[in-house]
Order: sequence, then C-alpha cells, then structure tokens
Amino acid sequence: MGTSAERLTRTIRWLQGYAALMTVALVVLFVRGGAAMDDVIRARGLIIEDATGRERILLGAPVPEAADRVRTDEARVREVWGPRFPDAYMDFYQDYSHETNGMLILSEDGFDRLVVGDPVPDPNIGRRSAPTTGMVINDVEGFERTGYGLSPVDGRYNVGLGLDTDRIEEGLVLLLEDDGLNGVLVGTGPDRIFLGSAPRGTRVDGS
Repeated sequence: MGTSAERLTRTIRWLQGYAALMTVALVVLFVRGGAAMDDVIRARGLIIEDATGRERILLGAPVPEAADRVRTDEARVREVWGPRFPDAYMDFYQDYSHETNGMLILSEDGFDRLVVGDPVPDPNIGRRSAPTTGMVINDVEGFERTGYGLSPVDGRYNVGLGLDTDRIEEGLVLLLEDDGLNGVLVGTGPDRIFLGSAPRGTRVDGS
C-alpha cells in the first residue's frame, strides 16, 4: 500500500510540474515576442501553429475553435470513433461538452492530447458527473488515459486522480472526498477492490 501511495504521489507531482512548466514556457514565449514584462496582453483566444500550419496549442476562455480539432468536427468523429461504438453513439455525442477555459494541446492529427482547464471537456465516451477543474492527458487517438481534478458534488468537493486502461476503463483511482470517502480503487469489473475508509453504510464498488 505504501508503495502504491508513493507512486500516486509522484504521479500527482509530475502532473503539477508539467502544468507549471508549460505555463512558464508560454510566458517566456509572450515576452520574447516583444511584450515588456509590465505590459498586459488582453485577448479572448490564441492559436499557436506548428511549422506546417497545423493548429497545435489553443489558449482562451474558452479556447478558440480550431478547424483541425477532431472533437468539434462531426464528420471526423463519425469516421474515427463512430465505428468503435453502437449506432447511438453520435446521438449521445451531441450533448458532450468540448469547451474549456485554459490550455489545450492538439496532436498533429488534431486529437486532444493535454488539457489544463476549468472545467475540462467531457471524455469522448461520456459526460462527466460534475464540472471538473484540473488536467487531462489523452492517448494518440484522443481517449482519456489519466486525469487529475477537483469536482463539486452536493455542496462538497471531490478530488480524484484516475489512471485508465487501454480498454477505456478506470484501472486505478485515488479518491479524496469531503464526505469522508478516502482511498484507492484498484482493478476493473467485478474484481475491482477498494482500499481505504468510507462512512458507515457507503457502498464502494466503482460502479
């Protein structure tokens, strides 16, 4: 248990450090672009392109729309994700939130890879149970593989770190909730176990 906790702590620190590094890099970019340190830059959005003209970094509140982004291109969604799910997938997809206030990094193919925002977008396989402030890292096909966030639930807050399997299932989840549920969910399906503490009468099975 101690080893698992140490690994989770290192993972959280890595995510926090990565976010801080990206923030510093963007500040340096603005300064080197000719803005004095005491200037205030006001903009609703910023799109940074790579050497080939592809949109790769979106900044804004919310982030601006990008023609290359798969998530907001229904035709590409049908093509790349639609075949993996039942026919009703596209009907559900219409209600997903794709916006975020913060920073979004796209792959060269237009898939969301890293999001730091408030709130972060819904996963491409379903809606979040509550608006979540935090960080999400996706694989090369745009599927969420890990996320760290804070969510309001019934006037309280839940903090969670999730690590997902290649089957798009949560394989390891670290939970810290204001109602007293604190622990780690390990595994998937019926073999999933909970290690931690919970209020009397609370069922914790990951469902």
